[in-house]
Amino acid sequence: MTDFSSQTICAPATAFGGAVAILRLSGPDAAGIAAKLWQGKTQLSKSNARRLLLGTLSDDHGELLDASCLAVYMPGPQSYTGEDVVELQIHGGAIAAKLALQALFASGARCAEPGEFTRRAFLNGKMDLTQAEAVAEVVAAESRSALALANQQLNGTLGNEITRLYNDLKVLLSEVESHLDFPDEELDWMPQEEIAKRLDACRNTIAALGATRKEGEILRDGVSLVIAGAPNVGKSSLLNRLLGRERAIVSAIPGTTRDTIEAELSIRGIPVHLVDTAGAHDATDLVEQTGIQRAKEAAAQADVVLWLTDATRPGESPWPEWPRRGALVQAANKCDLATPPDGLLGISATTGEGIFALEEALETAILGRSGGLSHGIAVSARHATMLDQAGDALRSVSALTSQNAWELAAIPLRQAIAALGGITGQAVSPDVLDTIFHRFCIGK
Repeated sequence: MTDFSSQTICAPATAFGGAVAILRLSGPDAAGIAAKLWQGKTQLSKSNARRLLLGTLSDDHGELLDASCLAVYMPGPQSYTGEDVVELQIHGGAIAAKLALQALFASGARCAEPGEFTRRAFLNGKMDLTQAEAVAEVVAAESRSALALANQQLNGTLGNEITRLYNDLKVLLSEVESHLDFPDEELDWMPQEEIAKRLDACRNTIAALGATRKEGEILRDGVSLVIAGAPNVGKSSLLNRLLGRERAIVSAIPGTTRDTIEAELSIRGIPVHLVDTAGAHDATDLVEQTGIQRAKEAAAQADVVLWLTDATRPGESPWPEWPRRGALVQAANKCDLATPPDGLLGISATTGEGIFALEEALETAILGRSGGLSHGIAVSARHATMLDQAGDALRSVSALTSQNAWELAAIPLRQAIAALGGITGQAVSPDVLDTIFHRFCIGK
């Protein structure tokens, strides 16, 4: 994206059609452009900065658009973007907001590109790149845990840790480079044992951060959970129980569900895409066969397959060894009516018995452990890639410094520093920024 920081940008900060529409301007002429259209008893100025002022909003031809419009002026650098920012709060509805936006464009603002407000905040030093990415993750969060993770990152938890590593490695680089610059001098150099100790500490921290990749992917992207089993074992009843509402039709007639039914929910803080499937059996009806084939396809792609049986009919419908890539959890429903077979988790979709234990089993299948999510640091795929690069480079540094090969050691040490800088944005290419910020919505 071309740098147009000298231009004033504008975009809706809220979706059109709501009760209130907020239009945001950022740039050197934000207040001037707003003043062409907004008029109040008190004009926008630095003397009344960050105060909501009441006025009217007209278009560029003087036609009234909103007789009661609130405006707030936030001079830079004390604003979200670090630039002069004005927000106009007008009555909602599609037409008023669209006409107001068109008038702002006609008065000198240009439409913001996706993520441009946050990109300007990053470029102006208001946040590091991990925090900028967290803005989009807050918006996209689909569970309390995902939101907690995004807010931790937005508060700088990950960025601060990466910056500390970055600075530690910069100190070591200066030590290595001093050996290159003054090879014959008797300087007070750091002992090799201390260099090795610090390198090991950095590598261990990098490895620990990289190990949170799976949890980060799960929280950001969620997991797919397929409920499968024979007809009338209670799959749809279980879906309704997990959702806490009547999403699927439940009937005593076998084969009620003939296609996949999908829903979103959170299980122990984990965002889950839940899929209820048609009952698996030897069907002759073409529609049923299609439904069962879709059940197999969904199970093959799922992160977790929950195979459900009927405790009142033990041994009738064992797991059919369908192809799958994810984990398998087996449970026997209707344990309120009969004792489940040995080795199977007993649940009752009707009474709720065993649901807590089922959620624990699903959590273990997803995370490899129970006990909940950390809510601390969980890196993204991009972060993990850069951490892997830094860790690989530091392994070379340790070997070379132990051999006094200072000139060779400086090369991978700089590579490790650059990789960490790529996470926080201290060393990042414009192409990477384009990729990151184009995932944002226009108003962010």
